[in-house]
Amino acid sequence: MKSKIIFIVLLGWFFHASSFSQASDSLAGIKQPLHWNVIKFNPTPMILWSWKNITFSYERILNPRQSISVELGYLEFPKLVSDSLINLVNITTHSKWGLNATIEYRFYLTRLSTRPVPAGLYLGPYFTFYTYHFNNGFDILHTSRDSTGMIKGDYWSFNLGAEIGYQFVFWKRMTVDLVMMGPSLSYYGGKTAITGNLTPQEIQEINEDLYNKLAEKYPFIGKMSLDKTYQQTGKLDALRMGFRYLVQVGYHF
Repeated sequence: MKSKIIFIVLLGWFFHASSFSQASDSLAGIKQPLHWNVIKFNPTPMILWSWKNITFSYERILNPRQSISVELGYLEFPKLVSDSLINLVNITTHSKWGLNATIEYRFYLTRLSTRPVPAGLYLGPYFTFYTYHFNNGFDILHTSRDSTGMIKGDYWSFNLGAEIGYQFVFWKRMTVDLVMMGPSLSYYGGKTAITGNLTPQEIQEINEDLYNKLAEKYPFIGKMSLDKTYQQTGKLDALRMGFRYLVQVGYHF
């Protein structure tokens, strides 16, 4: 409940500041944009997690104060399990992939900048979606039972928030876009399915070890309390505060 109140207060403050800025701008001349489009590359996921991550965005300037931006990317995070789990199963095969998508609406505080948009300070709401899938084959250790099995996982998050950032424009064409602060209200969901000749107790132990590795490695899981529901079912269902920050390099045309 406390996280929801904080989020609502932040969102309200951002929109109040935006309305005040636009009212002030209406009394003064505002420079028209030199160009109306920006295509950007976001190296942040590549720097944080894997060089295979590729994310691009497109910002369309709507008027001298506002723009809308969409982003889409392919994600790969480090391996969840590299060799074994709790000395019970040995991982034999790996496959994994993920996607991220974002839409944001920006209000540029033009009264604080002498340059036309998209240069300058901005704030506004955003919505992001992450999804991640992994599929690991395994052999059960120290047993005479049928030893093969599979661990499949699907996890996702929905994030609604408000951000503040600054975009630089160099030589009228090159942009550097910094999202400096972006709190959000985030829903985290997912499910791990384990197939193989394992007892319920062994499945619970594997789920617990998987959860610890997810919380340690993957940004959309975060630090959440592990409960008996996850141990027994592998199901993740939580509402938490999230955060967004990034840097993008773009071309203005």
